[in-house]
Amino acid sequence: MKSHVQVCVIGGGVVGCSVLYHLTKLGWADVMLLERSELTSGSTWHAAGGFHTLNGDTNMAALQGYTIKLYRELEELTGMSCGLHHVGGVTLADTP
Repeated sequence: MKSHVQVCVIGGGVVGCSVLYHLTKLGWADVMLLERSELTSGSTWHAAGGFHTLNGDTNMAALQGYTIKLYRELEELTGMSCGLHHVGGVTLADTP
């Protein structure tokens, strides 16, 4: 293991892996990810992982849309399934 890197990401959950992935896409090469166990075996593994683009906050909706697109791109790039299942949904609302 290297003793010095420009960036060391601690934790191999979805956020840590995403940070490392995006750094390398931006050209960073002197980076490392530290994980105490298997990738995504902590909180990420237990999360429901619901994605949707219907959101009242335009920034969150854009982030959710980007994430869905990214998962598709990663599956195409690696030839491996992320296990993401695209299903429909219904949002019900009423006024009191």
